[in-house]
Amino acid sequence: MSGREWSSPEAGQVLKQYSVPDWPLLATYLISEASAQKSSRWCNYISALPRQPYSLLYWTRAELDRYLEASQIRQRAIERVTDVIGTYNDLRLRIFSKYPDIFPEEVFNMETFRWSFGILFSRLVRLPSMDGKVALVPWADMLNHSCEVETFLDYDKSSQGVVFTTDRAYQPGEQVFISYGKKSNGELLLSYGFVPKEGTNPSDLVELPLSLKKSDRCYKEKLEALKKHGLSASQCYPIQITGWPLELMAYAYLAVSPPSMSKQFDEIAAAASNKSTIKKDLRYPDIEEKALQFILDSCESSISKQVALWIWM
Repeated sequence: MSGREWSSPEAGQVLKQYSVPDWPLLATYLISEASAQKSSRWCNYISALPRQPYSLLYWTRAELDRYLEASQIRQRAIERVTDVIGTYNDLRLRIFSKYPDIFPEEVFNMETFRWSFGILFSRLVRLPSMDGKVALVPWADMLNHSCEVETFLDYDKSSQGVVFTTDRAYQPGEQVFISYGKKSNGELLLSYGFVPKEGTNPSDLVELPLSLKKSDRCYKEKLEALKKHGLSASQCYPIQITGWPLELMAYAYLAVSPPSMSKQFDEIAAAASNKSTIKKDLRYPDIEEKALQFILDSCESSISKQVALWIWM
């Protein structure tokens, strides 16, 4: 992004001089162009953007703790808020305070950065044909997400523009949808500030924690096998509406396997790791029922802990 693309060329030149990374650069550019109002070539687009995006960046720490207490995205949400605050403070100390005439505090402050990052998180588009580069695509970024479509925005080299092809026919006046990606409800809330209607997202998942029992006679041997393949005594695996990964089943097999299977501990532990290329579709009919019961018990334990948290709140 060259200085001439800014309504305030000096701002672009200063940020280039300091080699500001893409995300904070785009956030600062958006604030700068918004402050330029009608003199910005993006005036019509920016005026159509929400003044307060649906974003977790606007949640207080108390709200994050309360409403995401039983959610697996709580820590990521807290980190995201912390990162945005840290990014602003870094720019303020390193750059803005040194060039107050170019970056006045009444324009470039924590509130405007919360707004600009909220816009970026909810509207930046990743373009596969441009090696995954991200971009704000005016107007096209106002298309809503649907879990039922597969189409997405991409750069078309022949027309030198961003296009998308629908995967079904639409009637005149009917709302057109795109896919924001195969994301869980938590990921959609984290980036876009919404969750689909319950039961409509086939990509939704929960992380199920599994743990070896320390009372297991082979606890030490099993733990050594897990560590060899980059795992620990406690692991989390995703469970979706459509099922669970083969690695989860392998971990369950290991958790319930008797001492007589000690020679197979390494093979099973390898299958439980997503970093391993070993065959993962292992079958041990003699202990399969115990493995499934182990998974069920782990689910019930996880649910009971969340229910306890909800009651406490």
